[in-house]
Amino acid sequence: MNASGTTEQTVLLAGLLPPETALIRRLIASFELEALSIDIADLHRAESPIAEKDICLALFHVDAAARRPERDIRLLAELLPRPVPLIVLVPPVLAKRVQTYIAAGADDYSILPLDEDSFSIRFYILLEWGQALLQSPQPTYPWDEHGQQSTKNLWRRLVARLQEGLSFFSPASLVIDEEEDRIFHKWRKIRLLGSGAYGDVWLVQEDGRKELAAAKIPHTAMMNVRTLRSAAILKRLIHHPNIAGLIEVVKEEGMYILIQEYVAGESLDRRLEKGLTATARESLFLQLLSVTAYSHQHRIMHRDIKPENILVTGDGRLKLLDFGIARDLSWEKADAASGGTLNFMAPEQFEGKSCLASDVWAIGVILYVLATGCYPLFHQENPFPAAIDIPCRVPEPHEIDDRVPAALERIIMRCLDPALERRYADAVALREDILKSLPGFGKGLYLPEQTRVEELQT
Repeated sequence: MNASGTTEQTVLLAGLLPPETALIRRLIASFELEALSIDIADLHRAESPIAEKDICLALFHVDAAARRPERDIRLLAELLPRPVPLIVLVPPVLAKRVQTYIAAGADDYSILPLDEDSFSIRFYILLEWGQALLQSPQPTYPWDEHGQQSTKNLWRRLVARLQEGLSFFSPASLVIDEEEDRIFHKWRKIRLLGSGAYGDVWLVQEDGRKELAAAKIPHTAMMNVRTLRSAAILKRLIHHPNIAGLIEVVKEEGMYILIQEYVAGESLDRRLEKGLTATARESLFLQLLSVTAYSHQHRIMHRDIKPENILVTGDGRLKLLDFGIARDLSWEKADAASGGTLNFMAPEQFEGKSCLASDVWAIGVILYVLATGCYPLFHQENPFPAAIDIPCRVPEPHEIDDRVPAALERIIMRCLDPALERRYADAVALREDILKSLPGFGKGLYLPEQTRVEELQT
């Protein structure tokens, strides 16, 4: 009990080594939290040492010498009094087994040794989720006339949606969905907005509310880590007006689902096909530059900036969408995957060496399109981007449209310089140059007026 007479919340440390335990204790030192260390063998005792604890987060150290650590992970997940976030700490020699541990019940993972700066951000995100879970009421199990537990009144609403900057997590592991057209018993599906390689996006509406939202439902629970990390990125960017805000994260049928602000509008490529004035195109590019620079200031790279991931509302507001393959470089490295969309990928991205300047290339491609109506380079879709022979000669914009000003062309070509040392390092540097070199950009002074474009030229 703490001074207020309530049970103290607990962070469970299963099998952690002394340096890992010391790090966790430092991270929770400013909270009223207990750190409970147990041995893995304690999980197999008849009387569980965690049964009476209010556990808000669990960490499990995977022993490289253990024969089947995934069994112990599954056992821990089953022993926890209620569903709480579970992080596994994995030795480098077992890194290839991460998906097995996720399938056994882990929500996220970190490869050892732990770096305090990079690990702490993800730790606090999941700790906040677990604490929000403990603030919700315990489920009740009414008995029906046959003496069986009824599922109708199970834990319907675990965590109320909190306001911006606070918790977004509403785990629903105990909820049995009796209504197929609802997500987490409160988000009613209205219509399918789109489908992709990683999941479906549904237009949804919360019961009792008029506001609409967008639910991103992955195809498989194997996407859980990616979904959680996308949620962490969206949370960090929530205060920027050109980001579709994160409302909450729910867990249903073992999968995490993002519930985001619904933005009514058209994708930028559709708007370009219909035709946009020079003023509108410059205004939209400034908004794109603003949100990308804001992301880069937070060490977040998007890696898939393209017109299809940019939504434009009826009144000309821009929203940058789909942070599914984004990376937060403040706590994780860019992986070696050559993810992205071919016509917007920088040369280094084809080689699996993404960086903030890779986003600069992508928005440089968009600025090139806004100025000329053409792609600077065109690639046929290929499932193996690293195998593509990359031509590096980009036609200068004035070769396509001689109305493009020299100062604007210089900026575009620097964005599209194959050499990283000559390209803008990030969108912050690009924005500074545009505002300095192109005074009044945004008022239609630099991009040539264009007639309606049926399809971008290749």
